[in-house]
Amino acid sequence: MKKNRLLSAALALAVTFSIAGCQEATTSSGTTSQGGTSSVTENSSVTESGKENSDTASSNTESTDTSSAPETTTENKGGNDKPVGVDGVVTNGQVAVTIDGHRWGISLYGGGTGENYAKYLNEFKEKVGSNVNVFNMVVPTASAFYLPAGYEEYNASHRDSINNIANNLVNVINIDGYAALEAKTDEYIYTRTDHHWMPLGAYYAAKAFCDVAMVPVKELSTYEPVDVEGFVGTMYAFTEYDEQIKNDPETFRYYIPSTDYTATYYKTDFTIDEEVKYFTSIFVEQPASGAYSTFMGGDQKIVKIETENKNGRKLCVFKDSYGNAEIPFFIDSFQEIYVCDVRYFDVYAPDFVKDNGITDVLFTMCTFSAVGENAEGIKNNLLTQ
Repeated sequence: MKKNRLLSAALALAVTFSIAGCQEATTSSGTTSQGGTSSVTENSSVTESGKENSDTASSNTESTDTSSAPETTTENKGGNDKPVGVDGVVTNGQVAVTIDGHRWGISLYGGGTGENYAKYLNEFKEKVGSNVNVFNMVVPTASAFYLPAGYEEYNASHRDSINNIANNLVNVINIDGYAALEAKTDEYIYTRTDHHWMPLGAYYAAKAFCDVAMVPVKELSTYEPVDVEGFVGTMYAFTEYDEQIKNDPETFRYYIPSTDYTATYYKTDFTIDEEVKYFTSIFVEQPASGAYSTFMGGDQKIVKIETENKNGRKLCVFKDSYGNAEIPFFIDSFQEIYVCDVRYFDVYAPDFVKDNGITDVLFTMCTFSAVGENAEGIKNNLLTQ
């Protein structure tokens, strides 16, 4: 097996794809939202909705370096603590707000039941049968934990959506990613300048899944941390170019596993992608602004990962862009991993699972995807022959 290392910047250009797929600008009814701009000061009451739909509590108590994490002062201690925000602006379904001296961009969540998503997972489970474990892990975005007080009327409950999905699953094993993240909100688990989470948040969610799936999980200290300085992600554009976000970059830290592996890149019809057939790493160098695309260069491909683990467990991950950050943390746990995006998949998924001897399937994405149009990809791309 080839030791996992970064690919060269020249090769990276060949597999740089769009990463903003978790976001679909919709209201809670599913229609497109056109956001105006309004200023909201601390403790002000929000009366006009500008919502958007576009992703087992962790028992890990290991100490994590959070020195680069922005602190968030909270109020209402002992209850549902909310950060204190100032100079807030609501625009285009986003909040740009200053918390403890750092500028955040936070996507507002429009809510939804996710019943179609649950129905499609149930259908998938029925088709693959009892010999394949099917798991669900829907995770909240930053607004579930970091939206300051005074913005409640803008934001629906991620927990309600996640619970409703779980309650509608049949023979699909649910993973409580919300609880795993909620237990770690004092750490740097979400980005300030991007609509995704930090890889640290993905680690805690991935660990929660692996614990339930009963596969080994290595501690974070066994991974090699890599820091990308000057990261300003998608929220600069999403907030209609809030200059305070642009001028307050953050450090994006990802983690390289110690287990050796080889990655093979395929087109969405599972034929070899000749343009990247020599790539063997899941890490692709990016400019600082595109650091989240470090994971496999983006979404529009199928990636097969063969590891040194010989435990017979083969995992297929059906995901949105949130799921990309989880993949490095599965390399220590499974013999093979197939990474597939629900929006870009041109193979009948039940046959794909059978033909590749897959033992475990994980559906993992953010709440925006599970209650929005991205969920339709499961029906249209995975379950349609």
